[in-house]
Amino acid sequence: MEPRKILSQVVLVLATLLCWLYGLHLFTEANRPLLRRHSLNDALAPIPPRPSLPDQLPPVLDDSNDGVLTFIHASDIHISKYIRQGGLIHFLHFLHTAVPLISPRLVAITGDLTDGKDQQKLISLQQPDEWKAYQRALDSSGVKERFNGTFYRDQRGNHDCFNVFASDSADNYFNTYSAAKEVGGYFLEIQESFGSYAFVASDGCPRHGFARPLNFFGYLDAYGMQLLEGRLERARGSNHTFLLNHYPVSTMLYGRYNQTFAQLARGVSVFLCGHLHQLVGGIGAQLQAYKAHEGYWELEIGDMKEHALYRVYAVDHDLVSFVDVTLPVGHLPMPNPQMLDATVEGPIPHPPVVLVTNPKDARYLLPQHEPLGIMRQSTHIRVLVWADADVTKVEMKIDGKAHPHAAVYRGKQTTDAKGDTVKTPLWVAPWDPAQYDDGLLHELEVIATDAEGKSTAVRVPFHFAAEPVPLENDARGGWIMRQSFPDIFRVSGLISYLLMAVALVVVPRLYFLALREPRAWMAARTLAHHKDEARLRHLRATLVRCGNPVALAKLLLALVGEQTRFLVATQFTAQVYFASLPAFFYPAYFFTMALACLPLFSGLLIPSAGPLGVGSVYAYGIYIAGEWAPLLDSWTYALASISALGVLLVYLPVAAAPPALFYSPYANSGLPWYRGLAVRLAVAVYCVVYLGLPTLMTVYTYGFVSIVLGYSRAWLFMAASIALYVLDWRPSVAQPVAYVQVPPSPPESGARQEEE
Repeated sequence: MEPRKILSQVVLVLATLLCWLYGLHLFTEANRPLLRRHSLNDALAPIPPRPSLPDQLPPVLDDSNDGVLTFIHASDIHISKYIRQGGLIHFLHFLHTAVPLISPRLVAITGDLTDGKDQQKLISLQQPDEWKAYQRALDSSGVKERFNGTFYRDQRGNHDCFNVFASDSADNYFNTYSAAKEVGGYFLEIQESFGSYAFVASDGCPRHGFARPLNFFGYLDAYGMQLLEGRLERARGSNHTFLLNHYPVSTMLYGRYNQTFAQLARGVSVFLCGHLHQLVGGIGAQLQAYKAHEGYWELEIGDMKEHALYRVYAVDHDLVSFVDVTLPVGHLPMPNPQMLDATVEGPIPHPPVVLVTNPKDARYLLPQHEPLGIMRQSTHIRVLVWADADVTKVEMKIDGKAHPHAAVYRGKQTTDAKGDTVKTPLWVAPWDPAQYDDGLLHELEVIATDAEGKSTAVRVPFHFAAEPVPLENDARGGWIMRQSFPDIFRVSGLISYLLMAVALVVVPRLYFLALREPRAWMAARTLAHHKDEARLRHLRATLVRCGNPVALAKLLLALVGEQTRFLVATQFTAQVYFASLPAFFYPAYFFTMALACLPLFSGLLIPSAGPLGVGSVYAYGIYIAGEWAPLLDSWTYALASISALGVLLVYLPVAAAPPALFYSPYANSGLPWYRGLAVRLAVAVYCVVYLGLPTLMTVYTYGFVSIVLGYSRAWLFMAASIALYVLDWRPSVAQPVAYVQVPPSPPESGARQEEE
């Protein structure tokens, strides 16, 4: 081999390794905020595990109305000054109808209080008018003053930190207009005569709230994990701990202080969240998952914005039950012609809300946190029925048969010295649980009717086993809640990038440099491809005439194998040919390495912060204001760039190579004239969708500088456009002098006869 070629190979390998090493350095720096920096005197003191449940059983589940705690969870209000439906009007009806109807001990809202977008829904910014409307809604309902300010708790969502540089910036209206008035989450402990219940809210919003679209995923850095550990330590020993966050676990990137999130979550009973809005097409209708290893339920609630949903929880003798309720506002989402000036004149008629607490729904058991044995010892079925009119009848059926004992009311209202009331509208009916302790799944149906004729029916499956019945909700969102998107995006991004860089760029170039006679090798490959193509035509012709099923199956397998081998061989030949053309190879190599060590783009990521808001988006995270934000959104951007570049690196070598390299004139004569045009249009549309449109969105949001410094988006789109034009859209392309045209070999005689 020539010394010049050896030197070229060494330089290529060293340059690639240097780029990758620098990319590894960037990855390490981007994830440094997630890890605790230990000092020599910093002893790792692990948080003790949550104490096990006591051996003695709590009081028997009888007809007593004691031992019940109720609270409401809602999320994603999205009060908007531009959307003429849902949002604020739903929230007002929630405050003036649902909250007084249920009259719980706590109302918890998990983020996205306002919409934070412009009229075109493209630019994100905090709208003071939306926040003032939210504050007016709270003031008109009086929820902030109840129970000394512990009745209503809210927290931030990603929309509430759009375009907010820091928690103390003037654009952070959450500090002014919310009920909590401080970021970072909260700790709330509710002490009752029958137990203590902790509510721990963590704030997964980025430290710097970027403008859309870099604000879908959340994370907790080491400081956020320190806060979470401290709050969960305070909650240790509570009867139940409820963890609240706007983002589901699958969309969060958790750091570590003393322990990982999985370790901390072992002390959590239920994880309450929002953010996903039931997704689309029904795939998010039941975004719930039981995390058996940690022992908690993750329960996402649909949005208040369009679906007017809220969830009522009851903790009855430490059995946690819940029911989803839709506000009875008629058409969803409810029209709101008054926009931010909307008001309501009082409660609207509401059907009864029915929640069975004993027996508990077998799908949502918490064997690590609930005293499930008390259901076997219970003497009464227990049902909570909230209604805005007198309840006239509560019917019960078990396995389709009417329950022999009538339900009676044993409810109560508890009022403190300041007049704050909690309702416990309990209905009970005697029963013998031993009749149903047979290892089978049974169903309890409860139908409640009020004096105005409004009726609600619920069905609850139950059994007395220790493990929950499988929810089987994969088609409705369960699989989403069980995923770890940080792992998925990182692993898939790394693997796809390495495959693209090694197989499509580096190896073909090294192989080309290792060839002694590139022209002779190319000519031999051309002849071999023509023979393979003739063999494929022969197989296809034989397949058409075959009538024996066994022979047909064998021919199909042979055709698939031959076709696969042909495609791989021709593609590799095209990649080597592409690597031999400096005008094409070096730009491809630059963009491949740029994905690893240069920003995808730079721009004004937080416009409200002025010059401080200028940052760079790398594949591994976002660098802004002298620090890294390990935001998962950057990996989604990188994946889009990798996929677009990968398609180009597969297509352009084929488009650059002479046609005779792949097909003989006999094959080309039979190809439809539109096939090549269709492929070109498909690749062009792919580049526009995955590179062009995102580039326009980036420029519209983050400024023109994002084009100038958009190495892996804007620059790649322009290079792709030029390459497509040069290779496909011009009438003719001059053949490189490095290629020697070799006449194609004629097809085999048998194949020619069969074609005729």
